[in-house]
Amino acid sequence: MSKKKQRIAVFASDMGAGDPERSSIMVQAGAFFASQKISINCYVQRNNICTPFISSLKRAGGDVTIFADEEFELPSTLADINIEILVKNSQNKLAQLSQKSDGFIGLPGSLLSVKLLFDSWVASEQKKPIALLNKNRHFEFIRGFIADIASVKLKKIEQKIIIADNIEDLWHRFSRLL
Repeated sequence: MSKKKQRIAVFASDMGAGDPERSSIMVQAGAFFASQKISINCYVQRNNICTPFISSLKRAGGDVTIFADEEFELPSTLADINIEILVKNSQNKLAQLSQKSDGFIGLPGSLLSVKLLFDSWVASEQKKPIALLNKNRHFEFIRGFIADIASVKLKKIEQKIIIADNIEDLWHRFSRLL
């Protein structure tokens, strides 16, 4: 009996302030995830698409679906990617993405991508695991928040949220939770 192919929602942004190595981190992550033979869901917010990550994933033979609003236009360089049109209501959009994902991964990006990741996790009723790539200490503020604040309210949160400094460790620990 074959195991169901895992579908992971990846949140990243190449817009706005952030890590100067962000594009190279995303290229590395795209190639790595393609090698793991998983399917990737990417959410497009306000036409903000993480081109370095998706391009790298596709070049390496990865499977990706973009979740976007009806008016979204895919850049011509990514013309052969699957697009799933989201419902109009913003809360239902994230629930739609969450329902079609087995877990969530956050790559270094903007605060908007982190917010969308956690909104999606809440839409899943905190039942699906999260992994954050803490390259260059990008998610250090969340590590502190989890340890000092969230762990008081959400018991065993450290078993639901993984923070790792490199992509291989992140995937090794995260895949055990799926």
